[in-house]
Amino acid sequence: MQGFRHIEKAALPGPVKMSGRALALTALMLAALLLPFPQRARAGVYPWTGGHDAPGRSGPTEVTYFAEGTTRNGFEEYLVLRNPGAKAARVTVAYLFPPPEESVTRQLVLAPGAGGSICVNDVVGPGRDVSVVIVAEPGIIAEREMYFNYRGVWTGGDLTTGVSSPSKTWYFAEGTTRKGFQEWICLQNPSDTDVAATLTFMLGTGENIKQRVIVGAHSRKTVDVNAAIGPEKDTSVKVQAGKPVVAERPVYFDYKGAWTGGHTVVGSTGLGRTWYFAEGTTRRGFEEWLCLMNPGPETTARLEYMFTDGQSEVRTYTLRANARTTLSVNDEVGPEKDVSVSVRSGGDILCERPMYFNYRDSIDGGHTVLGSTSGAKSWYFSTAATGPGFESWLCLMNPGTERASVKVELLGDGGERHTDALLMEPNARATVNLNAFSLGLASPWVRVKATAKIVVERPSYFSYEPRVEPEPFTFATWNGLELKCPIRYCDLLGCIFHEVAASASDGQPSNAQVLQPAGTCMRDDNPARRYPAVTTGASGDPAYFVEDSRGRGTYSTTACDVQSKAGAAVLSPVNGTVLAAEGYMLYGSYPDLRVLISIDGYPGYHLAALHMSSVAVSRGQRVQAGKTVIGTVRDLVPYFNSGPNQYTREEGNHTHVQVNYRPDMGSGLEARSGIEAGPDTAFVFFAGYGHLQTREMSLRPRSLFLSLLPIRTGSPVEQTSTSRDRRASL
Repeated sequence: MQGFRHIEKAALPGPVKMSGRALALTALMLAALLLPFPQRARAGVYPWTGGHDAPGRSGPTEVTYFAEGTTRNGFEEYLVLRNPGAKAARVTVAYLFPPPEESVTRQLVLAPGAGGSICVNDVVGPGRDVSVVIVAEPGIIAEREMYFNYRGVWTGGDLTTGVSSPSKTWYFAEGTTRKGFQEWICLQNPSDTDVAATLTFMLGTGENIKQRVIVGAHSRKTVDVNAAIGPEKDTSVKVQAGKPVVAERPVYFDYKGAWTGGHTVVGSTGLGRTWYFAEGTTRRGFEEWLCLMNPGPETTARLEYMFTDGQSEVRTYTLRANARTTLSVNDEVGPEKDVSVSVRSGGDILCERPMYFNYRDSIDGGHTVLGSTSGAKSWYFSTAATGPGFESWLCLMNPGTERASVKVELLGDGGERHTDALLMEPNARATVNLNAFSLGLASPWVRVKATAKIVVERPSYFSYEPRVEPEPFTFATWNGLELKCPIRYCDLLGCIFHEVAASASDGQPSNAQVLQPAGTCMRDDNPARRYPAVTTGASGDPAYFVEDSRGRGTYSTTACDVQSKAGAAVLSPVNGTVLAAEGYMLYGSYPDLRVLISIDGYPGYHLAALHMSSVAVSRGQRVQAGKTVIGTVRDLVPYFNSGPNQYTREEGNHTHVQVNYRPDMGSGLEARSGIEAGPDTAFVFFAGYGHLQTREMSLRPRSLFLSLLPIRTGSPVEQTSTSRDRRASL
């Protein structure tokens, strides 16, 4: 099992006397945590789940533009290239940044049939917004995949196949600023001079809002749509620029408070009267929508819904002038149907199909595509997207009046190939399981040939394991000091600030300090207890929440529960010296581990990090903010099993952080009454009547330790909590 090492037997040094009640609890101790001792931060404790949908390319292109891209914390970006031709392709990749940064260029050669995957994070480094231009001779097929933990709360991924040329005009049918949605417009200017662009937001009400921006030469500009038009609005967008640019629209979401993720689409350079969508389903766990943008006078649209049994349904809708219309496909055709759609309109319109899902009850997210204005007889995909953790499908639609003979080829890097032949009737759709079809092939890619024009898409659903080591980042400030997040960005599940108890575990006043959260406030449920100098109107990373009052008499941001999965590495938030790495009794009843760190430059103040299954430091050790691993996050579920966290819907495991003023605790080098632990020492905990008994064991480096932690009833958390549904509340 990943992350576990061999456990060697160890004997307790002598008998331990236990009360009758403690003996009665020994059966519960079988729920002990067995975790490896942390040697260093790992690539990621948990995967990022989501999905994306790739529209096929009808042929190779010599130039491909991607407007969106970033290597900020929580984002991992890839370029997936394929040379489907018979000659070697010379490829130049240019990475463009916002001014005043200069572009970066890399070159490579792709042999016939060869492919390659470029991690943009590795090429340009961390913390950069980037657009890409790919020039190839002869042409190639390219995709840009992005996987993310957006602001530390919404995981997912998106994909685009780019565009072959810039344009002065771009259209987007979908877009919303409803609760749980964050929309952006990314503009790429590949020219040598600055470009002025006007964005027209066409709301569902018929109202139009305009915004003018300047895009610097050889750079990109990002527009916050939520800020531009305000909340709770559905919108289509038209971009008009003085010179050709490239426009893309990423959206990140918490869909209906249930499914998180993101999707992106490159705009359309024109409108049309015919649009096709090969993919679509109303099966359980899927919600499909159609967004129709009409920038002209009122018109009608005739939609034909095509099913796998060859049957179809036709419906007609009125499209208001200069507005967008949204249709729920689930409502239109009913549940449990795989469906393709053709749209025919009396006027020039744009159509887009967003889908949101909980795939196999384990992968939630969403994806979107623009419709195709016409079919093609050839389709290419640079990858079959069937690697570990990925499930991909090929959706084919025959919108014409002729029967189509279709050959689907999966080609491996070693020259092997799998071929399947399909016969598609008019107005029919078919689905191919790419994972099953690609068995035995190395790094397969897809080529489709048909005797009549068809439309092809490749939806994928994934559980992606993050690979890029994130940079340290600030989650709060205090007294001019930036506190680095104790959980790495790839493992972060949200920051939840709350009131801390006025007294410490030793009965003395904690003198907990007020923290100023950093990033974007997603929700403040305790404004009445906010310290007057604390603000919640900033933006940026990460996202955070402020919990409702616990009635503790302190301010609402005196502590923060930094959420993650159990087993995540805990990093020191400050530079300083370890005062203690010790066991203690949480609420006087629950064995727990904590690390206390005196803060450099702030005599008498220390930072406390609680809820660890192991500690990686010892008293007197120096630690560095955002870099030194001090322990691992503990599984709190057995102790506070009161339901998922109300903000993240995760289990609620976290490390608790607060800053205390306790000059009486000294430098940490003198003797303490706590139960000290360290990187080569572990303890076995036994709960008695209101006290803690321990026996120390010596552990060799890189060995495991055992914590026997009983589950107790009558949780004091429940006694101090009010109207909260949480697994842990310290």
